[in-house]
Amino acid sequence: MHLVVLSSIDSTNSEAQRRWLTSYPAPDPAAKAIAVVAEIQTAGQGRTGRNWQSPRGGLWLSIAWPMRGSPDCYQPLPLAAGLAAAQAIQACENIAPFIKWPNDLLIGNKKVAGILCQAYPNWPTPAVILGVGINANFDPKVFGQPLRQPATTLQHELHHPIDLQALQSRLLETLEHHLPILDRGDFADLLLPQIRPRLAWQRQQVRCGPETGESAVEGRFVGVDAVGQALIQTPSGVRSFCADELRRVLP
Repeated sequence: MHLVVLSSIDSTNSEAQRRWLTSYPAPDPAAKAIAVVAEIQTAGQGRTGRNWQSPRGGLWLSIAWPMRGSPDCYQPLPLAAGLAAAQAIQACENIAPFIKWPNDLLIGNKKVAGILCQAYPNWPTPAVILGVGINANFDPKVFGQPLRQPATTLQHELHHPIDLQALQSRLLETLEHHLPILDRGDFADLLLPQIRPRLAWQRQQVRCGPETGESAVEGRFVGVDAVGQALIQTPSGVRSFCADELRRVLP
């Protein structure tokens, strides 16, 4: 894997895309992954076009990874990446975040990390772009006015700063182990059993879909299936969701 370390960039995901297309403008079966890390993102990306605040002190990392399997193999990529990030944090600091389907990590129901995945099967050399943002060594007060979802940082939870270099190294190492498993189509056998015990809000009442409106579905979150879809128990039976967002329904 080729590693690029920058002091500042608009978005590590965008930079990973640019570097991939420059490096592999024609089909290349021997393409190697490209990782981009930045101290600051000036235009960090969240899901559905949302802004991701990325001050100095966080781990802002993206990987352009060659698609060696079929596009279906990468549907559970956000969960596989969330598992890698949770394992890296736990290995470095002995604190175990929960995975909030499909792409966040929580500590005490506060967001500490987010995942953004984009697949490009039609590029000359197909790739997935995987972004991981971990709120690490800064005060959550920098987020300012209340967020859509409460957020925290590792430093705030642990009461001390963490070794960002060690976390980065462990995360890259874990991703390099997990992503080939997706390439081979072995997510359900090898990664899903590790993800299930870490899922947030299991057996709790949740809402999937828009925050308001009749199109949202409410029920009990019962886990994820073999391709990473959320499973929600409703009065009419278990329904599966391949995309969208879970919210807890508070009593």
